[in-house]
Amino acid sequence: RNLDSVAISRQWNRSANNRSMFTSPQWTYKTQLKDFGKPPEIVNLHWISRWIDKPSFFSSLPSELPVVWSLHDMNPLTGGCHHALDCDQFTNHCCNCPSLKKSGKRDRAWKNFELKAKLYQHINLHFVGNSTWTTQQAQKSALGKYARSIRTIHLGIDTNDYQPIDPSIAKAALRVNPNDFAIAFACADLSDKNKNLSVLLEAIDELAKHYSITLILFGSGQIPALNNQITTLNLGRLSSPHLQSLAYSAADIFVMPSQIESFGLTALESMACGTPVLAFRTGGIPDVVIHGETGWLADEVGSAQSLYQGLHWMVKHSQERSHFGKAARERVEQKFTADLMANSYINLYQELVKK
Repeated sequence: RNLDSVAISRQWNRSANNRSMFTSPQWTYKTQLKDFGKPPEIVNLHWISRWIDKPSFFSSLPSELPVVWSLHDMNPLTGGCHHALDCDQFTNHCCNCPSLKKSGKRDRAWKNFELKAKLYQHINLHFVGNSTWTTQQAQKSALGKYARSIRTIHLGIDTNDYQPIDPSIAKAALRVNPNDFAIAFACADLSDKNKNLSVLLEAIDELAKHYSITLILFGSGQIPALNNQITTLNLGRLSSPHLQSLAYSAADIFVMPSQIESFGLTALESMACGTPVLAFRTGGIPDVVIHGETGWLADEVGSAQSLYQGLHWMVKHSQERSHFGKAARERVEQKFTADLMANSYINLYQELVKK
């Protein structure tokens, strides 16, 4: 079974280019609600691509069973891509997909969009965006009209797991030079082009002409060639929140230079550790990072120069940076805890079950 799944996954990958991840609503094996146990009162979906076969699954649902779909990217709203970027075809009907090697008026994206529309109109569907931006994409999508409600529930984290560690202790533990300006970058795959590590490195190369820099990296994947004048600490994949907290706390600034983010979870984790965030003003990040209060938002998305300006300001304003870090922790405690997220979902479940 696993080999079959890998084969189909590779086949789908070959049909897509490197612009955005693209997946089909169909999967290797049929999936039905009964396969998961006794009938529930409500279904909450999250990221289900390459796991659940949507045609067989949605067809097995009772028509009035509430289905909450928590959106972590745009795939449920498009013909296959997980981020539409500058394409707005999803607002009408996906076709001529720029994420496909072979696109046209009735390409794979068009067929997937048709299939999703057919499935969605027969279920009691409710979309939940994890940010204002994600919710807006659901409202703009032509598939969103089949949802009976669309709302925002922000992601939350356990602030007991992610806590500030005294920076001097964190730096000493990781052997970071206390005289260096420490910049942290983290993501699941360091080679992910959307995460823009190369743009950050270009900005740091310029910064290193004037300041001594330590770059703290954590995540899996290959990293590009680095400037040998920059001290680099590659921690690899850190699965423990406690180890992640140590890395965040050792940094003077956490940088998230992504081209697009539905929410920006690593930014939230950094803020919970009292480390301010520098990011591009894109996607759901402005819901998390407040410019001039908990970090810095660069306006020119993808611009190394715009990122450099934010980094340079952060280096020069250590006192303000310290205030940003304290305000960042307070913002997480007030707006983005796991308990707040859980209570919002409980209220939604109760509302839908009563209906």
